[in-house]
Amino acid sequence: MRKLLLALFSLSCAVTVVLAQGPPLNATPEQLFDAGMNAFTGEANTRDNAVAREYFRRSADQGYAPAQVVLGFLYDTATTVPASPHDAASWYRKAADGGDSLASWLLGRLYLNGALPQDDFAAEKWLTPSASQDNPFAAYLLGRLMLTRDYTKAPRWLRIAAEQGLTQAQYLYAKALAEGRGVAQDRFQAYVWFLVALDAGYPATSDLSYLNPFLSPDQIDQAKAKARNLEDSVTRSVAAHGCTGWNGEFGDIPTPPPPQKQRFCR
Repeated sequence: MRKLLLALFSLSCAVTVVLAQGPPLNATPEQLFDAGMNAFTGEANTRDNAVAREYFRRSADQGYAPAQVVLGFLYDTATTVPASPHDAASWYRKAADGGDSLASWLLGRLYLNGALPQDDFAAEKWLTPSASQDNPFAAYLLGRLMLTRDYTKAPRWLRIAAEQGLTQAQYLYAKALAEGRGVAQDRFQAYVWFLVALDAGYPATSDLSYLNPFLSPDQIDQAKAKARNLEDSVTRSVAAHGCTGWNGEFGDIPTPPPPQKQRFCR
């Protein structure tokens, strides 16, 4: 017990020293957030998760949305703290209430992925503002949700996400076109989007095989040319946004972007 108390005291002293070397007590929320990111990522020759959380919390308590979202991410993904969907939702909601588009889709996501009791109405409520700002992840999740709730609304949202490079959205948009579900049936365009999804790694071979008999060889050649042009376009879109490059990004329900990526995702 004595050794444990000494260890806790040493840890407390270490945190106090690092905090003392950081921003002043009257630091702005932005300064506190930057200090938290330095401690979280190991910049400035320091890496301390406890210190990072303290800075994030001080920044978040002053209403700074990026810090609120990072705290939500930590509880959402069990990064440096035990998983707590309710704490994650609480921090996301604070930022979403202030209009943060990243927080909005991450909160909506929690109502879809089983972390919270599933609530399609709440998911739609929080995903819609972000999707309306052309956030591809919110648009994809909203389109996916609408496939089961109101399929006539799904293609609009899926297309927004597809055109920004989300492979899973490209596939679902192609399916909607192929089936004429919520949109006029267009097997040619469906073939194009299936090709785009396939080239990005989505298993769409069987879907292309199904459509082959409906298109002439000339149409298939045209579709391949159009797919190549689309691939260039969506690749440029992804690069321009910068919100890409983490494990789980292309999952059926994408995982949250890590803190280092979040500034590109708004």
